[in-house]
Amino acid sequence: MENVNAIEIIKMSWQVTKKKFGIIIKILSIYFLIVFALQMLTAILAKLHLYLAGDVIGFLFVDLLSGGLIYTMIKLVKEGTAEVMDLFIMFEDMNLGANFVIMSVLKIIILAIAFTLLIIPGIYLSVGYIFAQYLLIDRRLSPWEALETSRKTVHKHWFRYFIFVNLIILLNVIGALFFLIGLIVTVPLSIVAFVELYERTFSGKSLLKSSSP
Repeated sequence: MENVNAIEIIKMSWQVTKKKFGIIIKILSIYFLIVFALQMLTAILAKLHLYLAGDVIGFLFVDLLSGGLIYTMIKLVKEGTAEVMDLFIMFEDMNLGANFVIMSVLKIIILAIAFTLLIIPGIYLSVGYIFAQYLLIDRRLSPWEALETSRKTVHKHWFRYFIFVNLIILLNVIGALFFLIGLIVTVPLSIVAFVELYERTFSGKSLLKSSSP
């Protein structure tokens, strides 16, 4: 499958990341600040012995915010623009938010069972489900349909997607080695690259060709 050319996607994604670096960093900064605040709230609730409440609130809000981040990045790469308020789409569209949480819980349960039984099925599904969030948000598939559509699509060329995922992980590990400063570059790059990979996989076209010099 020629569309899953990891090196080409990363190179093209870097060109777009440079152009949109300011807005991407702004959105990511707000995202991580909110996540940090939620972690602080969870810690406070834990000190009050409200462990379950803290865990539930932390999981729900971080999960919904993560869905908003994916939505925002898809919009930014596809349309060339996005707003900070796009991060909160899951709170505005409660049906979408509920489906996203359901899918996240299903994914966690399935992967936990897969890794408990055998490592290989866990690795297989971890790669197989990489597009589930994108499909649910972008195409509004149901939780199970998003998971299965992702798995069945990736299955056809699973090893290529496996290589892509590991290259992105390696890229961020290298970024982390430079006193974490490198992550300021590699995390935005990784996000753009995954959106491009998603679009190539399910539409058969590149979103970045017109944006690259």
